[in-house]
Amino acid sequence: MNRRQMLLGAAAGVAMVGTGASPLFASEGADARLKALLERHANALRRFGAEPGNPVGDRSLAGRTRAHAENAVRMKELAGIGHGALSPAARIDHDTATFVYGVLDDQLARPGTVDLDLRPSPYVVSQMNGAYYWLPSRLGTGGASAEAEDRRAYLDNIEALARGIDEESERIAHDAGLGVVPPDFILAATLSQLRALRDSAPVANPLLAPAIAASGTVGAQATERFDRLMRPALDRQAQALQALMPRASSKAGVWAQPDGEANYASSLRANTTANIAPGDLHRMGQEWVRELSVEIDHDLRALNLTRGSVGERIAALNTDARFIQPDTDAGRAEVHRQAKAYLAAARGRAARAFDHFVDDPVEVRRMPLTSEDGSPIAFYNGPRDGTSGAVLLNLKKPSDLPSWRLPTLVHHEGVPGHHTQAAVLRDAGGLSLFRRTVRFSAWTEGWALYAEALADEIGAYADDPFGRIGYLQAQLWRAGRVVVDTGIHHERWTREQAIAFMVDTVGELPGPTAREVDRYCVYPGQACCFMVGKQQIRASREAARRAMGSRFFLGDYNDLILRSGPLPMEVLDALVQQWSAA
Repeated sequence: MNRRQMLLGAAAGVAMVGTGASPLFASEGADARLKALLERHANALRRFGAEPGNPVGDRSLAGRTRAHAENAVRMKELAGIGHGALSPAARIDHDTATFVYGVLDDQLARPGTVDLDLRPSPYVVSQMNGAYYWLPSRLGTGGASAEAEDRRAYLDNIEALARGIDEESERIAHDAGLGVVPPDFILAATLSQLRALRDSAPVANPLLAPAIAASGTVGAQATERFDRLMRPALDRQAQALQALMPRASSKAGVWAQPDGEANYASSLRANTTANIAPGDLHRMGQEWVRELSVEIDHDLRALNLTRGSVGERIAALNTDARFIQPDTDAGRAEVHRQAKAYLAAARGRAARAFDHFVDDPVEVRRMPLTSEDGSPIAFYNGPRDGTSGAVLLNLKKPSDLPSWRLPTLVHHEGVPGHHTQAAVLRDAGGLSLFRRTVRFSAWTEGWALYAEALADEIGAYADDPFGRIGYLQAQLWRAGRVVVDTGIHHERWTREQAIAFMVDTVGELPGPTAREVDRYCVYPGQACCFMVGKQQIRASREAARRAMGSRFFLGDYNDLILRSGPLPMEVLDALVQQWSAA
């Protein structure tokens, strides 16, 4: 038996802390009942927010009440299976389900919305949420299909979307009756986007443009339905939000809403999957910022960059001609070439970090031109339809991708980050349908941020001091987000304070930072999941290293984290404790 087989055997055999049960006496009957129960639950959860044949779903207040009641039934059914009677592997599923259902039970009882990513928002509709925001582009692709059935479904979905928007408008009014009113700057941004969709020309409308380009007949039918159903629904939603303006204030945090402090604590736990008090996390974030700033200052001084604060020196690097490509096709080609080279180098050294490295094909691509305006600087797309996984770059402005920032971006989105994460999960197999259905941003994004640090540990920046500053700055940015998120929602910072902190301390640009801060305002706690997840994965690793001594191998640990699949951080830490003691 090799070390990898021993690792997987130990991972399968660990018991959650506090169960008091030995794997030798775990009941196969209890395992089978849990598996069947969670498979049934998973099939229901996969329809969370949608319905068979209706991707818009039920967005009404009655639908939300029903979802809460259904979740209560799931909680009761889960509690009916004794935790101590389960095998160690089944306890992982039980503990994970307990966490998911607990978060949903709390959040579905509150105003606002929550999705299956356990990402709550206190506002039904905002500049980053709502049917008008998520669905037009997604549904619009159906209009380009060559299949008659798909085109009929597409036209029906336009009607369903109009109904969903009206259902959300009713919930806006309901929540306002409870005292929930978004900040004035959030209302203004949301109204601008709603009206832009309402008034857009059909060829520029994401719901209509694909159909118009594919078929004049279907395009005309879709445009008629949009004018008759969607435009009035969007107008009614705009009126519902406009009616709140006289009651709105500039207070950015959820603390200003009814039961706001408890809501933030709940949202923070949902996003980070850890039990950390908001005030404690704010202080932790400040310490992370201080530590990283000292390290960046040291590295900058070693390069004779000594003038100004850390934030000012980082800002200067953003415009340093040595690292910037022009906003031309030649500049795009050069950024693409650089990213490909960094990705190839990352793949070449990744085996140092894993006992069993899964080197699935991955490439660098430019993201579709039609997506660039509303997309981040880069993201990862998994393999589909015979294509390999890809790091997609937003190359609208190559100058936004200075070369000193590129390596850590490739490590985060590609190897050993999201691409490796997905590849190992596919290779591992064996996760239950339930575990493949629920998702935790702290695990997903925490791993990718941990992977950035892992790349540094295995030598990515041995000959690239500016690249290492890029890595440290990316970590500083995520630490700054923890300070700002908790600052807004717990410490009662203003929007302006939050923007100034990120610009002055982290070296970010004011325009993009303002948009980022507005996102933190409508998704409390979400900005914290990256750093909390990364720090927990690292802390669990170092605790295991101390416990295991010479038995500890970095590759074994990283294999364990990825092959165990998405877990709440508190369940992951308990898993590692048991693994290290096995």
